[in-house]
Amino acid sequence: MNVNFSAARPWLLLACFALGISALLAILLVLSRAPHVQEWFGLQSLFHTILVLHVNFAVLVWLLSFIGFIWVYHLTALHSSLNLLALALCSVGALLMLISPLFGDVMPIMSNYVPVINSSIFFLGLCLFVLAISILGGFVIREHDWGVMKASAMMWFVALFVFSIHFMVLEKSGSVTFFERLFWGAGHVLQFVYILILWLVWRWPNTTLLISQSRIVLVIVLFALGFMVFLNPEGIASRQAYTLLMQGGMFLLLLPMLWWWTREVKSNRLLDKTINVSIASSAFLILLGVIIGLLIRDDSVIVTAHYHATNAAITVAFMGLVYRFIPYYSLKSISNKWQSIQLYLYALGMVFYVLGMAGSGLLGVPRKTAMMVDDSLERISMGIMGLGGALSILATLLFMGFIFYAFTGKYRVTDQEKLRN
Repeated sequence: MNVNFSAARPWLLLACFALGISALLAILLVLSRAPHVQEWFGLQSLFHTILVLHVNFAVLVWLLSFIGFIWVYHLTALHSSLNLLALALCSVGALLMLISPLFGDVMPIMSNYVPVINSSIFFLGLCLFVLAISILGGFVIREHDWGVMKASAMMWFVALFVFSIHFMVLEKSGSVTFFERLFWGAGHVLQFVYILILWLVWRWPNTTLLISQSRIVLVIVLFALGFMVFLNPEGIASRQAYTLLMQGGMFLLLLPMLWWWTREVKSNRLLDKTINVSIASSAFLILLGVIIGLLIRDDSVIVTAHYHATNAAITVAFMGLVYRFIPYYSLKSISNKWQSIQLYLYALGMVFYVLGMAGSGLLGVPRKTAMMVDDSLERISMGIMGLGGALSILATLLFMGFIFYAFTGKYRVTDQEKLRN
């Protein structure tokens, strides 16, 4: 397998840049909840706008750009000009999304999976970004045999197809309800793209799928398309169906992943300490997310805790893979000790954050608000969440510092075979 080693490098940097932006936006979110600070800087009125951007850069832009990096790395037939076109579209799209609040009186819409800013600039940026990922996905499907790569690209296009059909069927409006219904089905399908790539990262560089996983993927695709055809996206049945599909599909995909990880740990095959730390942290956060998901009863911040745990599990695994690439892209190096410290700090911070948020959710704190709390138990939960948020933000900034240090100045592209062994 020949890899596009040099062509993938800018995608890695773009993904890391998006993660850094999300960390800075997270700091603004924390300040918008802090007593007095929100009044001093006028952040309370901007809370939802900042939250929309944070979610999109911490999830959509960061994860899909990183997936773009993995796809390009494994492609052999991708022409350099098309790669540059996709990279430019992705970068410009992300930039337009980021600066969209600066133009006109915009309204943030807190839809699930893809919250949006009701601005033509934001929507243009989002469309360009999606187009860029689709260009890469098309090459992956055309070039690769069946495996994680092709399955993830196929799932991406299934999500786009579900979105397109729902867009045509739904009555257009600028309401939260419209965007909630628009992104609900596609957003659930998109989670399988992330999980499939997480499986690849855990077993890097193995791109095969287990027979059971292949069957599960095909069943998920059939059900997703079936729901799209036979269920009205405006009805409660469609909403419940996609939720059950994600819950059941995730469980069936994650089960062999966790089984594989326990076998690797017992056999001591994960000899690279940094990789071991990132995968162990990822596995623990996945389990935490599943447990919290079972506690969901209403639309409180416990829902947010659930998907923060899942997103953090993917993020910490991706961070571990980035560290693996640094010696081959850069003349500089980051010590294994500092890599492990950063990964542990991020995982610990996210565990505190998720547990604190789950506690707040069990006490009934609503989602997507900048409201202050009065109950002492709520304050304790919010305090734990605040501590976890601070640790995870610090860890992300530390990660960005390492990336900035490693990727500034001269870089090398040597010993490519080592990454595939």
